[in-house]
Amino acid sequence: MSKNFWNSLVIAAAIVIPTMAVGGLEAKAQSYGAIARSPSTQDKGYSWNFRSRSAAENRAISECESVSGAGDCEVLIWARNACMSISESSNGAAGTGWSTDEYQAERTARRVCRNYGGTNCYVTRTICLPY
Repeated sequence: MSKNFWNSLVIAAAIVIPTMAVGGLEAKAQSYGAIARSPSTQDKGYSWNFRSRSAAENRAISECESVSGAGDCEVLIWARNACMSISESSNGAAGTGWSTDEYQAERTARRVCRNYGGTNCYVTRTICLPY
């Protein structure tokens, strides 16, 4: 075989192999979300599919404040590539939970709500981020 054939083969390999390696090492995209709640008004704000925890938390607080106007919204839970859930009771108690399993996140949220004195705790929102 000619020298030009081998040179062409080496050049082709130098281009194809790194491209294949980069494609195989792609990192999974991180997806953050958060739930914020006003303790005085019980209004909530939500976020999902943000690239950072701080961006997700800021969005959830901003949404909560735009609804409640009380100035006391706080992040109750954040998650990355998982499900997060909030459970609330008519007496004002709330609980949150997270898991890669939607139903486990909801069960945890109901249990935490009851631990904070809630009666008849019910899930008011569950958000599942890609994982």
